[in-house]
Amino acid sequence: MKFKNSLFALLAGSLFFVSCSSDDDNGSGSGAYGNGTFVLNEGNSNPSSSSVSFIGSDGTVEQDIFKTVNPDAPAMGSYLQSMFFSNDYAFIISGLANKVTVVNRYTFEFVASIDTDFSNPRYGAVINGKAYITNSAAYADPDDFLTVIDLASFTTSTVELNDYAERVLTENGKLYIANGYYGSGSSVTVFNPANNTVEAVVELGYSPNSFDEQDGALYVMGGTEISRINLANNTISGTIELTDEMAGAKNLTISDNSIYYTVGTSVYTLPLNSTTVPTEALITYNSDSQWGAMYGFSAYNGKVYIADGGDFISNSDIYIYGTNGTLINTLKVGVGPNSFYFNN
Repeated sequence: MKFKNSLFALLAGSLFFVSCSSDDDNGSGSGAYGNGTFVLNEGNSNPSSSSVSFIGSDGTVEQDIFKTVNPDAPAMGSYLQSMFFSNDYAFIISGLANKVTVVNRYTFEFVASIDTDFSNPRYGAVINGKAYITNSAAYADPDDFLTVIDLASFTTSTVELNDYAERVLTENGKLYIANGYYGSGSSVTVFNPANNTVEAVVELGYSPNSFDEQDGALYVMGGTEISRINLANNTISGTIELTDEMAGAKNLTISDNSIYYTVGTSVYTLPLNSTTVPTEALITYNSDSQWGAMYGFSAYNGKVYIADGGDFISNSDIYIYGTNGTLINTLKVGVGPNSFYFNN
């Protein structure tokens, strides 16, 4: 869930593990889900409402693939927050259950369930054989931390950040962490996983809500401007001011040397080297959702993906557009779709 009550009870910690089959270990990428797109369906407080849908390369949708493949495995938990990959693994984060479910990304066979050292986990990335997951802890306070998972044993440890911590990505052997949460926080942390220390903090002057990296630069969205951080020296090398009408912009992502971002139910795009923003939206779609308009967004390989949260009770829709703004397909997925993950 994109915003969850910090009073949700923490679950008792434990680790449930099963070994992978030999097919999972060969790293070939073969399997029923080796070429397509995962849609993470957040669900609601009912654990059975959360799921993962799969869109095949032919556009067909398979619903609730985790339960289909693993009918006897531990449940993933409610309020699925995000997902990330490393080699043959996919990691699925449940915010309410305070756990991470590990599956084979190509077969979706269950590998492990990890629920120690989490408190409102959010996003993750892998570097040097370890997964690093941001935790919001008490949402109103800058007490966030990283959970570190050793992928050889699936054991966990924690590193305090003493700041807000949301989205995370890896580049140049470092972790870059957005220190922004619904208007709180105003920086990006550069974290060195070699010694588990904060190497630098880049002050932005606004709360970052999304970012992406391209060609040694980190592009950070703050709702009223886009900053370009030079990762060679961790300094801001440029800023693109948004218009007043674009206040509240979010969901910055980079694809095919273009920046994409959203404002309300509209999508805007500009070349990576541009210094000004477009005057017209590429895409605008209609949503009847009270809380879930533009609930998930991505751009990848010549297509733009929009997820509408709907009523968070029934299955909802995603929309796939071409980068020229033409609607290609509308597909029904699960409850509260919030993100897309491309597996190939």
